[in-house]
Amino acid sequence: MTSSIAAEVGERKARGRPRSTPTALLTFADEIRDGLLRQHEFSVRTLFPSPLYREDPVRYFRDVLGVEPWSKQIEIIEAVRDFSRVAVASGHKVSKSHTAAGIALWHYCSWPDARVIMSSTTARQVDQILWRELRMMRARSGRCVRCKAADPDGHVIGTPCEHSALIDGDLGDLARTGLKSRDFREVVGFTAREAEAVAGISGNRLLYLIDEASGVPDLIFEAIEGNRAGGAKIVLFGNPTRNEGEFFDAFHSKSALYKTFHVSSEETPNVIERRVVIPGLATYEWVEEKKIEWGEDSPIYSVRIKGKFAVHEAGRIFSLHAIEQAQQRWYETPASGRLFVGVDPAGESGMGDETAFCVRRGLKQLALRTILGLNEQQILVHVLQLIGEHKVPRETPVVVIDREGSIGSKLNTALRNFLDENANTFELVAVSASNGAIRQPVIYDRIRDELVANLEQWLRDGGTLLEDDKLVRELHAFEWKSSIKGRLKVTPKETIRKVLGRSPDRFDATALSVWEPLSLQELPESAQAAIAQHTAGGEAPSGMDPYAGAMAWRSRS
Repeated sequence: MTSSIAAEVGERKARGRPRSTPTALLTFADEIRDGLLRQHEFSVRTLFPSPLYREDPVRYFRDVLGVEPWSKQIEIIEAVRDFSRVAVASGHKVSKSHTAAGIALWHYCSWPDARVIMSSTTARQVDQILWRELRMMRARSGRCVRCKAADPDGHVIGTPCEHSALIDGDLGDLARTGLKSRDFREVVGFTAREAEAVAGISGNRLLYLIDEASGVPDLIFEAIEGNRAGGAKIVLFGNPTRNEGEFFDAFHSKSALYKTFHVSSEETPNVIERRVVIPGLATYEWVEEKKIEWGEDSPIYSVRIKGKFAVHEAGRIFSLHAIEQAQQRWYETPASGRLFVGVDPAGESGMGDETAFCVRRGLKQLALRTILGLNEQQILVHVLQLIGEHKVPRETPVVVIDREGSIGSKLNTALRNFLDENANTFELVAVSASNGAIRQPVIYDRIRDELVANLEQWLRDGGTLLEDDKLVRELHAFEWKSSIKGRLKVTPKETIRKVLGRSPDRFDATALSVWEPLSLQELPESAQAAIAQHTAGGEAPSGMDPYAGAMAWRSRS
């Protein structure tokens, strides 16, 4: 126990004893009685909802939640107290979800009619990140920062400690169930797709906390704005991935209406002190690694580390916002449809480029692997291994390879020789990306351009990506240009190599994995039944692959 806490306990003990009672005559029962009386006195004084912390939310974090907020957290917490609209654009690992959960609990505990609505782009973000954070903070509340430091395990100083209080209410496992008190205060959560649920809540003390705000559609903000007429507050958190929408406007055309913050991963105490001060925040080593991997002047570094909006997004085929949305959708998207494996071979030299493998089923990327120094037979072994890991019974997967150059030609020959003796193990599609466009030759110059456009459309249709920083950088490097004949061409591969310092192997394998030749639309009925039975519960349309080429490819208007 720290000296200050010990002194305070001593003073309380002294105040609680009759003047005529000698210290030596106090019994153990007297000590217990005094302790219970002091605990009862404090718990009554801080029964929630209480005005005690309305003007001092930082003290609430310290006393009730037992959390010592760092400098940027303090600025944001106090801004929510003082302003009706707050927007926080941040890099990764700066405690934005932790801050949002703490603010929700402070609001809930401070006003008799408090209502808090937490929302984000996906159910996973709401339930497994925001709501999980709130549940943990509530479970760990009831002991102040000083008492936690003096007795980390709580063996001596119980819960609540003399300087704290318990947060009341019934807590559900999911955000939709919420935290609800007997006097009708509540904290609940919905996804940003549930506009009616968000719009259907009103109250005098209403607080909206929106996470991943770049990805929240304008329809939700329109619904919120209707409720703000009664004095509701709104706080936006997110990585600045999109240069349009309410979150972007909060820092630009509506900046006079919002109190705004940019929180860089470079500002965390862990980075500044070059040691772990607060577990879970961005570390110095991680930030330095990203400087090398992404480049300090790159748009990706600006968005994901500095918390700044990218200024060179115009013309990008795959915007950072689109990529991040595809990653967030991954957790909720079923793997339904035929199995595809994209292979971008690099050869066995062991130097430079890697052979990349991408496994996809329907709208879900299932695996992305890169290996250095493989010959064509070793690539075949890895293809068969991936098929074995992901195929369902009676399914014939499709393997799509780049057959360009001597390496691609050798791989094509090796795979066809294997199929001569092992028919129906998989169907092979060999693509020559440098050949003239075959699907829309009036619009695109080469098959490589069509591959890029096809991947873009697949993402627009709901395609999802695994989190892979190298793939993100590769995707973000592509732009459209016009050829002499007026056809669309993507950034030349040589230019991409210079930008990245390597070949975009992950991108190539991903683009190949979503390339579905129209000739593969028709499947035997037995294959359709097998896929429908063993993949994510969906039934295949009669006579068609659940994600056939005609569905994957849509003409660009």
